[in-house]
Amino acid sequence: MINIIIPLDFSETSFNAAHYAAKMYQDRADVTLILYHFYTHGEDTETAQEYLTSLKDELSKRGCVIETELESGERFIDSLAAFAHVKRAYMIVMGLTGRTPMAQRFSGSNTLLMSEKEVCPVLIIPEGAVFTGISNALITSELKFVEETPCLLTVKRVLEYFKPALHILNVDSKHYIELTEEYKAEKDKMEALMAEFDPEFYFMDLYDFHESVDAFATDNNIDLIIIAPKYHDFFGKLFKTLHTKKLIYQSKVPVLAVHE
Repeated sequence: MINIIIPLDFSETSFNAAHYAAKMYQDRADVTLILYHFYTHGEDTETAQEYLTSLKDELSKRGCVIETELESGERFIDSLAAFAHVKRAYMIVMGLTGRTPMAQRFSGSNTLLMSEKEVCPVLIIPEGAVFTGISNALITSELKFVEETPCLLTVKRVLEYFKPALHILNVDSKHYIELTEEYKAEKDKMEALMAEFDPEFYFMDLYDFHESVDAFATDNNIDLIIIAPKYHDFFGKLFKTLHTKKLIYQSKVPVLAVHE
């Protein structure tokens, strides 16, 4: 059974993430969506359980297998990470708000912190996003030291059900008229490893990485952006820099963060 955890704080953003995941995996008998709420001392747990049960009933109508979990502890992130480890979670789906600094501080910090735990892939759902399918997926890659790794296998496992057109984007201001032999060799490796998705490769010589990815996603109707540290040194310190946060917060489509 594939376990997907959806943390809920009963905000519109978290409810939207739950609906997104339910539509994404509807009618999948092999997938269990776990609605997870972390409560603090003094919280009305009876009301919280009522919220979870109500949402469970609503999402079950989509043909989803739904479970609920109420849990307390010292810290939300540590408790969620431990729960994901025990459940051998396939993925955590979390909403993200925050186009303003204030919203980022209070609404987005937990989502970013969870992504640092490296327990399992984290699918980050932008505010108001609606699942309409995954027809086009984008992987950002530096195309260096390409090899088969658990990170890449996870990416393939996520994509295999949806079978999207796969776009692999390399942004480097040093690109000129022709690719170097090193780039060509790494491209060939990646193409072989992802052959089942018949990937298309793109090379952009722009300086602003974030604007390049955003423009590419818009122009190519991208439904999912995948960032994996193994295939982009820029994300070596995933979610720990202002530059990376800018990419996540400005994305108009869901972002899947995959670690080794």
